[in-house]
Amino acid sequence: MKTTWHQAAGMGSLRLLVSLAAALALLTGCPSPSVPRSGALETPVFSVLEIPQVNGGWTTYSSAAPMEVLPTRGRNLRVWFSAPLGSTFSVGLREPDGTLTALPQSQGAPVPAEQGFFQVISVNAAVTPPLYTVQLRSPLAMTSPAIFNVEVVNKTLRTDVSDSAPMVVRLAQVKVFTVTVAVSGNGHVTSNPPGIECGTSPQGRPLTQCSHNFGRGQVTLNPGSNDLNTTRFDGWSGNCAGQSCQFTLDGTAPVQAVATFKARSQPPSASVCQAAPLIAGLRWIATPQCDPASFPTTSSALCDSAGLFCCKSVPVGSGLPPVPSARCGADKIEFPPDCRNTLGRGRLLQPGGCYE
Repeated sequence: MKTTWHQAAGMGSLRLLVSLAAALALLTGCPSPSVPRSGALETPVFSVLEIPQVNGGWTTYSSAAPMEVLPTRGRNLRVWFSAPLGSTFSVGLREPDGTLTALPQSQGAPVPAEQGFFQVISVNAAVTPPLYTVQLRSPLAMTSPAIFNVEVVNKTLRTDVSDSAPMVVRLAQVKVFTVTVAVSGNGHVTSNPPGIECGTSPQGRPLTQCSHNFGRGQVTLNPGSNDLNTTRFDGWSGNCAGQSCQFTLDGTAPVQAVATFKARSQPPSASVCQAAPLIAGLRWIATPQCDPASFPTTSSALCDSAGLFCCKSVPVGSGLPPVPSARCGADKIEFPPDCRNTLGRGRLLQPGGCYE
């Protein structure tokens, strides 16, 4: 069958109309059955996370593991990532129950304080691939403000290409570690970083900040005598020992330390105990005592590198022969201490003392 000129022109016009319709669909985002999707956009690649500091600066984090940074100052974050030039993004916050909170994009206009948003604040096109910086703020009404994931998607404006898979930045609550101090005698204790200020000031003012939650890192406790002419620092007990108390908080257990100050007229402690080890799931609460019920003895336990012990003198006429003890001497009986001074709360764990 022959095709006339009019028929050919009509078929050409029809093909032109189909092509125009497909092109219009691409521009408007309407689906076109004749244009199948050919893949997905590139997923953004995480570079660094920035957290605002009190002094106005930003702390940088870069980790594949969940970053313990929440809650942040002002609920703000900055995420740096690479993506093709000209990309368009959506940003959401995924909570532990799977709820995704989509953040609206801001173009720089003020956003109410309780609302969340994200804003692309810079694009470095001088590197390949380009590096984007996005600042975001979580909404005040989030169900789980202490743990969520940031999800960034490279959004498509075409119908033949899908959105990218999300780039996921996992965030978690800052782990805090409790340090508790007790002061015995006329003195005080401060900490570096600040947080502990315990005991009595040189002016006689009570200092009551004896417990503080610190973040992960190193802490030093500093003892101070209130009257150097009459009082001296005798030493630490608990999770610290001797004359210094410095430790690295790693989440093993809370830290308990006792600073003892004595009058200069009093003799130094007869023995210096080693620091009570941190035991996961437990906390040190006291130095064990010696049972005074049977024979006269000192109340506080003695200690050496092997642990804590008590020594009892053998009373005259008791009929008990002294048991030789390298730690107590030939005229005393050695026996273990107990934690009765904790009113049933503690149990003795050598070499540290009473734990609960």
